[in-house]
Amino acid sequence: MFVSCSKEDKQQNPKTSKDIKQETESTDDTILSPEEKFSTSITEDFLDAPEDEDLQAYLEDELFSKYSKDFRGASVMQLTNTIWYVSLETNNTTKNFLLQKFVDFNSNDYYFVLKETTLTNADVISSANLFRNSSVVKEKVVQQTQQQTPNPK
Repeated sequence: MFVSCSKEDKQQNPKTSKDIKQETESTDDTILSPEEKFSTSITEDFLDAPEDEDLQAYLEDELFSKYSKDFRGASVMQLTNTIWYVSLETNNTTKNFLLQKFVDFNSNDYYFVLKETTLTNADVISSANLFRNSSVVKEKVVQQTQQQTPNPK
C-alpha cells in the first residue's frame, strides 16, 4: 500500500500570524476582569501607554469602579505626560474631568486627582491644535533639529 503527500496537503488551513494573534487576544480577554479590560482598552487603544501601571490601576480601582454603574462609556485623551482629559457619557449627557498624576514628596508614590471641568472636547482639541501650531513649539523643534544635526564645516 502506498501513501503519498503533496505540498497541497501540507498547506491545508495554515494559520497566519493574524489568526494566532486573534486567538491569543480572545483567550487573554476571557482571563481579564471587566476592570482590567477597561484599563487595558484605554491605555493601549486610546493612549498607547500600556506600560503605565499606575494609570491602569487608577482606571480600574477608581474610574471604572466608581463610574461604570452610572455611565455608559468613557473616553480618555492625553494632554500631557501627567494630565488626561476624561469624558464620561450616558444617555447623551457627558461629564468631563481632568485627571492629573502627582508624586508624593514624602513617599515618592504616585497618586491621582480627578476634577470635573467645564472644558469641552472642542476646547481641548482646539487648544491642542493651537499648541502644536504655536511659534514656541515650532521654535523648539527647529532648535532641537539644529542641535541634533552636525554642523558641516
